[in-house]
Amino acid sequence: MSSDVGLVSNILQPPQPDMRHEMPPENSSTIGLVDIGSNSIRLVIYRSDGRLPHPQFNERDVCRLGEEVGRTGCLGEAQMQLAFKSLHRFAEIARSSQVDALEVFATEAVRRAHNSSDFINKAEAILKTPVRVISGSEEAIMSALGICSGFHNPVGLVADLGGGSLELIPVETGKIIQKEMAVSLPCGYLNKFSTKDVSRHLDTISWLKTTNSMRLYVVGGVWRAIATAYIYKRKPRIDIVHGFSMSLDQLHQMMDKIEARDGEIHGIPNARRPSMTQAIRVIRALIAKLSPSEIVFSAFGVREGILFDRLDLNLRYGDPLMEGAKEYAMMTTRFPHQGKVLARKIMPLIAHLRPSYQRLTMACCYLCDLAWLEHPDHRSRLALEKMLGLSVVGISHAERVWMAAVLYTRYEGYMPKKKDFLAFIPKEDRKHAKSIGLLLRLFMTFSGGIPKVIEHVKIEDANKGFTLHIDDDLIGSGDLVKRRVANANRSLPYKLTLS
Repeated sequence: MSSDVGLVSNILQPPQPDMRHEMPPENSSTIGLVDIGSNSIRLVIYRSDGRLPHPQFNERDVCRLGEEVGRTGCLGEAQMQLAFKSLHRFAEIARSSQVDALEVFATEAVRRAHNSSDFINKAEAILKTPVRVISGSEEAIMSALGICSGFHNPVGLVADLGGGSLELIPVETGKIIQKEMAVSLPCGYLNKFSTKDVSRHLDTISWLKTTNSMRLYVVGGVWRAIATAYIYKRKPRIDIVHGFSMSLDQLHQMMDKIEARDGEIHGIPNARRPSMTQAIRVIRALIAKLSPSEIVFSAFGVREGILFDRLDLNLRYGDPLMEGAKEYAMMTTRFPHQGKVLARKIMPLIAHLRPSYQRLTMACCYLCDLAWLEHPDHRSRLALEKMLGLSVVGISHAERVWMAAVLYTRYEGYMPKKKDFLAFIPKEDRKHAKSIGLLLRLFMTFSGGIPKVIEHVKIEDANKGFTLHIDDDLIGSGDLVKRRVANANRSLPYKLTLS
């Protein structure tokens, strides 16, 4: 495939970030993806502009198309009829939505079945578009591209478990995908393999031993179901599955509970419960071979990989968090370019932070107007809650909480006080979150968020700190701005003065 070749060959000299994406497109284009899997068929309609996939429609029908393939070598007639009914519905939805493009792809069940041509011919007639049957290695590569789309510089092994197959592929140095190492095994959870059978299949992968103790990025609905069940049980402050991580002990304990109750556990969808026992067999065999350092769950997979594959290189190499924050700001901010100007102006004031927190601060600059439409009495709380649930990727749960604390402080003037929330942030980093929130509060106070006003401020190095040169006309009586400066100085490791 040309896409993955490009990803590897250009990694050493990535293009400079494209700063043109500051205004929302007047007419966003949409793309519909029909994913014909071994267990279910799904239609997702995305807004296709920009770096971050935005699903506008997302539904699946469980057809278990691959249920008979392992036993008979053919797609079952009853399963095909269910699939055709689903495709009729999805075709009508895609047409009614007037999508600009419709892509259809099929995976393991269709590529293995002897009667796949009969199914494909009927499916193409229903959808009025070609059905692309992707190979096992292509599926692995697209899953890895999905991980690159949804995480910031991911490094580890990608495992995509579906109804018909298990795909494995390593991701190195954040972006490099070794396409020659892409593997697809017929170990999906619809196939009745023992744990030993799965282990024997894994033994055929020569390079797998080199991935021991790496982070494992897991893709697929059964993985997410395990994470969801764990989240329901533990009720953590953040209940987003994407980016959620578990230790091996936590994973094994959760799988023990699911097995003991035959999948009948809160958080496991009814349609997935019959598959969980077999899925866990596969997962246990994989974990036993790899002993990964950490399990990281991904909501991004093959579909998002296909979208990522369509992006130009500037967007592809962009930081997913920053691009997502910019896109969200386009849709919500009062003033175009506000985040861009604020991020540039505040840069010298955050040089003391570690690069990882400078990155989060830049994203907060784009999101600092997150709650401007809300009632003033509730803006801080709603800014926090919005950040905790915002559909941006490329951050860990702890980083998401840090940003939420910054945005809460930007509106409230002090940090949130709930212990279950603050437990995500080390004490030293709480000080940084507070100081950044107070800096944003200061800048938004005298400027009102207006980019031209922010531009007027000059920042100069001063003895043990910085001097802010703000026009008298922007300060008014000066009392409020002086109080904001004084508050910031209580948390900053340097001193701000006004001139």
